Amino acid sequence: MESVLPPEVARKLLHKDLANLVKRVHEGKKLTRSEHSMLQNLAGMSAGHSGPTHARNFVELAEILGVSRQALGHWRRRRDAPKAAANGLHEVAAWREFMQRHNLKGSEAPATDEEASLKARKLLAEVEERELRLAVKRELYVPLDVVRQEWTTRVGRAVSLLRNKLESELPPILSGLDAVGIQDECRKAIDEVLGLLHAGDDAG
Repeated sequence: MESVLPPEVARKLLHKDLANLVKRVHEGKKLTRSEHSMLQNLAGMSAGHSGPTHARNFVELAEILGVSRQALGHWRRRRDAPKAAANGLHEVAAWREFMQRHNLKGSEAPATDEEASLKARKLLAEVEERELRLAVKRELYVPLDVVRQEWTTRVGRAVSLLRNKLESELPPILSGLDAVGIQDECRKAIDEVLGLLHAGDDAG
């Protein structure tokens, strides 16, 4: 029978995955397709699912908050530390507010799915920007103004060739041909113009 991970354990594993991705990116390593997909999934996590609202004990509370049990043990001795409810449950939001009020830090893992999602989106933007810069360096992308200039030049050549064909070359050639011959010569002229438009950098 397949076992199901508790939500707080699964969340902790996701945050560990995110930390590993952050490390790889900052080391300048390229993410694999599966790692990139994982980052996109982490970035798309819904902020509305921020985890359990209550913990059953201090061990579970430490896992949810992403802090060590020792640190939580010290914090709970403070006079203003949140108290357990009558049913023994600990309110996670109250503990987060307590940590924020005293500027208490837990582990490096994000405390909530919302924070993890924000961090993942920031990292994803960093990865995509770096990949774009690399693609531009490899000339996989061309600046828009360069494309416009090249297209304008090529269209100008095609128009010039088309005018020369229709106004100078074809009239004397077509004058002695039948309909089939005229059609054939016109087709050749069209193909030549299209060839110029689709020609590569070697076109003169």
